[in-house]
Amino acid sequence: MDASSTPNALRPRRPAAGLAVSGAWLPAALAIVGWWALPIGRPNRPFLTLEPDLYAASIGHPLLWLTLFAAVAALALSFLPVPTARRADMVLAVGVVALASVVAWFMISTTPFGMGALLVLAGLVMLLGNALSESGRVQGDAFIASSILFVSLFVLLFILYPLFTVLRSSIYIDGRFDFSVFLRTMQHPLFFMLGNDRSAVDEVALTLRWSLAGLIGFATFALWRRVRWTAVLARAVLGGALGFVLGALIYGNGALPTSLLLVSIVAPTATLLGLAFALLGQRGRLGAVRRSLDVISILPIITPPFVLAFAMIFLLGRRGLVTYNLLDMQSSWIFGIPGVALAQILAFTPIAYLLLRGSLSSLNPALEEAAQTLGAGPWVTLRTITWPLVRPGLAAAFLLSMIESLADFGNPIILGGNRKYMATEVYLSLTGRFNPNEAAVYGAVLLLMVLGAFFLQRWWLGGGSFVTVTGKPTSGALASIPRGLEVGLTVVLFVWTVFVAALYLSIVVGSFAQLWGVNYTFTLRHYQDFFAGAGWEVFLFTARVAAISAVPAMLLGFLVAYLVARQRFFGRRFVEFGSLLSFATPGTVMGVAYIFAFNTGPVLLTASATIIVIALVFRNMPVAIRAAVAGLAQIDPSLEEASTMLRARSLTTMRRVLFPLLINTLVTGLIFAFVTAMTAVSQVIFLVSPGNQFATVLLLGWVDQGQLGRAAAMGTILIVSLLLVIVVVLQLARMLGARMVGVRT
Repeated sequence: MDASSTPNALRPRRPAAGLAVSGAWLPAALAIVGWWALPIGRPNRPFLTLEPDLYAASIGHPLLWLTLFAAVAALALSFLPVPTARRADMVLAVGVVALASVVAWFMISTTPFGMGALLVLAGLVMLLGNALSESGRVQGDAFIASSILFVSLFVLLFILYPLFTVLRSSIYIDGRFDFSVFLRTMQHPLFFMLGNDRSAVDEVALTLRWSLAGLIGFATFALWRRVRWTAVLARAVLGGALGFVLGALIYGNGALPTSLLLVSIVAPTATLLGLAFALLGQRGRLGAVRRSLDVISILPIITPPFVLAFAMIFLLGRRGLVTYNLLDMQSSWIFGIPGVALAQILAFTPIAYLLLRGSLSSLNPALEEAAQTLGAGPWVTLRTITWPLVRPGLAAAFLLSMIESLADFGNPIILGGNRKYMATEVYLSLTGRFNPNEAAVYGAVLLLMVLGAFFLQRWWLGGGSFVTVTGKPTSGALASIPRGLEVGLTVVLFVWTVFVAALYLSIVVGSFAQLWGVNYTFTLRHYQDFFAGAGWEVFLFTARVAAISAVPAMLLGFLVAYLVARQRFFGRRFVEFGSLLSFATPGTVMGVAYIFAFNTGPVLLTASATIIVIALVFRNMPVAIRAAVAGLAQIDPSLEEASTMLRARSLTTMRRVLFPLLINTLVTGLIFAFVTAMTAVSQVIFLVSPGNQFATVLLLGWVDQGQLGRAAAMGTILIVSLLLVIVVVLQLARMLGARMVGVRT
């Protein structure tokens, strides 16, 4: 954003030199009331506690009295008749003392925070925000300055700090630095093993053969290209190394080679299939194809991530409808890498399709039209124009597919067979082997793998320019894909659609069958067990938690988007990157991170519904951020400038101007947050506790116990209910948006 497009409220301004009362008096009074009327700490996990004994014990510490005196001083200074900037500096100084004192007390005493602490901390942060705004150090009103502080604290506390605890727990044991657990875990056969004495084949020899084949292949290609002998040698070494890695992935055992081999299958396949479907949807000639793709794009959103896995058991398992009843086979081929890879490809391809559809739709058709005018055919245009320009979308789809594959927990648990996977080993290390440090090692390795994929994406994109939308009028028709390619891709889409429809139909049929594979007699017993047992109560609890977490995820995402897109302040990039990091981090890593960070000490949250709500808020917030940022990019900042000229504050501008214009975008983020919370499993499985069970965790347990009929009933109810929620909320959003912008529907 350049200076000419920046609203007046966002431009640097000199602080006023008046003698009006400082706005810091109200948050200072709020902090004093919180300190005096409510307990600062709490004795145990229940949050809403008002025990007087605890209150009396907590306020006796000198640091807490210093907090009170500093808050009282800030309140008095707010009425001091001196220039605004000087008074704001004094309020800022005592506010920092008050905040530092209460934080130091929590760190020293390790007492869990209470309701009074929340009120004190909120009041002190707002006090500092007022002081920063009035002093001119933050170019914005008190709401903007306070929002920057709150968002920064949230990012530090609920995203960066938990990830730091995972990295620390992997190398810091019993209060001292100890790298032995990290090394011992990486050397354990569960992590990586090449060369099993009990195996019938020699894995090392086979791996060396792959290395030799890669060396010869790369060297031969280099000689054919007639490059220099140094380049031939370098490429031969590279080929040998790549061949060794590929052989180790194929023949090695343990969580690391299995997960990497799975990623090498799933990520490119899902990305290429997503590109194929996006080409059909954007450049195809059949309208029916586009409508079918719209259905495909919404199915993975409303489906729990592992439902397709146990649907595959219905169709392709040992007693599957296809394998046993039609082909008379009792094969277990789906239990292992093939089955997990197929389930993940089915789940992640529609997400890649959504990303690549947006990339293709934003291309300037004039570029392809110019290529055709110069004599390029459809294949040449696709290869030289379309393919290079969608590289950012391909990189994003590949990265997301890779992250989702690494983080996937449900599919490996159900279809993993006797193979080990990184995501499941994180869980088993913590809950099965009761070794939190080992779980931290697996989590740290997963996190490093994701960051490595991120930098690999940046390297692949390089410094090239992919700008095709310049703001200037464009002309030209979209280039159609070659007919032969369209026919082939249509056949792939047809096979895909039939298979996916069969999987979803098997879930519904399985919910009404007495016993799948044995007795297909119609019955309502599974639904009766669901409603009479714990299933219905858990479903309602999940819906309640998802609804509670969706609203703050949407609002907080809107606020962060407004700050990073419309404001300029120190640490803006930190807020943006930190806010998006929770979505890029595998859910299993974030789940373990929350256990490490919030199981003891001042921020004690485990074994409560609160930690689940917080985890879901910060897990789903990044989607609302990206959606709001994209929406704000289409709104002229002059609208906000006009609101500012009419003396409206930032909060009023956001509420009266931006929110009505972004209502559809924000509702999309709200729906995604709710649906994702309803179908979450990889993160919440670490955070559930007795009385705080989640529907997907219960569903996964039923599948693991072989209660497939009851699991199919819950899966059907989840899918149908989420589809109804999406339809109803979208309709309400259209009506609300029309009313808010003054349009009659």
